[in-house]
Amino acid sequence: MKKSSTRNLAFIAAGLLAIGLTAQSLAHEGHAHAPGEEGVITSGPITITAEAKTNLALKVEEAQLRALEKTLLVIGQIEPIPSRSAAVTSRIPGRVVDIKAMEGQVVKKGDPLIEIESRQVGDPPPRVQYAAPIDGVVTDRDVVLNDSIEPDKHLLEIVDMSELYAEGRIFEGQIAQVKTGQKVRVTVESFPGETFTGSIELIGGSLEPETRTLKIWARVANPGGRLRPNMRATLNIVIGQADSVVAIPPSAVLGESGNFFAFVQTDEQGLTYERRSVVTGIKNDQYVEIIEGVLPTEKVVTLGNYQLQYVTSTAKPEVAAESAHLVHDHGTAHGAPSTSTSTPLKWMGGVIITLLALNLVFLMRSRRSRTA
Repeated sequence: MKKSSTRNLAFIAAGLLAIGLTAQSLAHEGHAHAPGEEGVITSGPITITAEAKTNLALKVEEAQLRALEKTLLVIGQIEPIPSRSAAVTSRIPGRVVDIKAMEGQVVKKGDPLIEIESRQVGDPPPRVQYAAPIDGVVTDRDVVLNDSIEPDKHLLEIVDMSELYAEGRIFEGQIAQVKTGQKVRVTVESFPGETFTGSIELIGGSLEPETRTLKIWARVANPGGRLRPNMRATLNIVIGQADSVVAIPPSAVLGESGNFFAFVQTDEQGLTYERRSVVTGIKNDQYVEIIEGVLPTEKVVTLGNYQLQYVTSTAKPEVAAESAHLVHDHGTAHGAPSTSTSTPLKWMGGVIITLLALNLVFLMRSRRSRTA
């Protein structure tokens, strides 16, 4: 009887102890960890040193109210303008005896390019010299010295590169948005950060059956002759405009769709930055509309912002004191358990002591009954 009752009481005590521990775990569940405790990016203000600012190479730009152009992005390439290109061919059969222009050479109209010796009998055989028909750059040369020449053979090609075409392809659903005369901004990989401007001059007559796309050509100015035929290009066609919207550079916006944010400078020295959630609107190659999150004249970080989100804040003394005060008031910091989390254990201790006392009383009564 003694062993059975003791075993039962021990079993009950163990069960109650397990219930108490579970209650403690539930009481602790949902406890918010201190910022930075789990290595996640915090959303509060970030204060850095002047040295850190220099190392991050931070740059800021003011948000401004501006007329924002809506653009259509099209991928394409640079092409010569047919009316500004010329081929050089021979009118007689013969052989090449002199070449005065090399590929890439800049020539003027009338400059000698190539000399052909005729096959006509003579001593010496007659020669014909061909000159540049236009100003431009020699982009193609298909002959070498002593080549045999026929009247239909292509010899040289010259392109006037002061203006070129940016050729692109638009999809069937975009055709209604594109019209001749629309402004175009063109960028190429060879000159990052630079923009070449032009306008839509031609729109193709029919769609290509395989791709269901339509060709367009934008005439683009080429100062300095830096653009070259066959360069890959990105065309930003201006198809509309929104007046007086808050706009910032696209580089200032980080995150993914539905979770965009930007860093806003909140002090004069440029050492404190606030991470703000933003709602974006229309966007082009130069600016993005901010519907919510940034006000005009506020300064946003446009360079170094990606690294800034991982920087540990150098809190000012008053900020640190305020944070410590908040942790103390919360009462659930890891270093100082609150009364509510220790209550289940105290309750369990009382239950176990009570059960042990009842067991002792039961044993004493059992002994007395045996003695009697």
